[in-house]
Amino acid sequence: MATMAPTSIVFSVIVFLLLSNGITTQAGGSGSGKPKATSLIVEACKNTSGESQDTGVTKEFCLSTLQSDSRSAKAKDLRDLVVISIDILKGRVTDASVKVKKMLQNAKKGTLTMYALSISELQYEKVVSTLNICQAMIRDHQGDKGDLKSLGLLHCVDMTGETIQECENELGDVRGAEALLSENEGLRILANLNSALVA
Repeated sequence: MATMAPTSIVFSVIVFLLLSNGITTQAGGSGSGKPKATSLIVEACKNTSGESQDTGVTKEFCLSTLQSDSRSAKAKDLRDLVVISIDILKGRVTDASVKVKKMLQNAKKGTLTMYALSISELQYEKVVSTLNICQAMIRDHQGDKGDLKSLGLLHCVDMTGETIQECENELGDVRGAEALLSENEGLRILANLNSALVA
């Protein structure tokens, strides 16, 4: 029994260290890899979910989206959160555009599928360009930090949602684009989140 005691102690110490490390990780909020929701994020998401029910934007969706970017935890105001949300949408639109380009490579020339995918590709490029303009509007504005509506920013971000909707209409006719259509629906909800944050 004396030879097993050191082994038992070592095993117990290892288990203790692993468990305490796991508990510390969960308590620190880094278990999920998401930054902690600051009071600014929580308040902004509470306000966005109160908008219209048909936008698909919920408080949980808003929190999850903003927490997916570590910069959100350092945001100083709503303006910073809007810039981050726009960046998230740009990244996801770019990903969808890459998928459309891959589908285009396999599309038969002269078919409705090829034309629908070509239009979708252009629309995604338009969304990214428009989002760049929206961010420039925020960055270059020197006025009241709380008044994003006066910038015409709401119109800017609304245009991206409309273009994403047009893309969804085009993709509806493409066989085999179900996953892309689903992703496009997520993009539309993200665009709605941008509009809700600005409004």
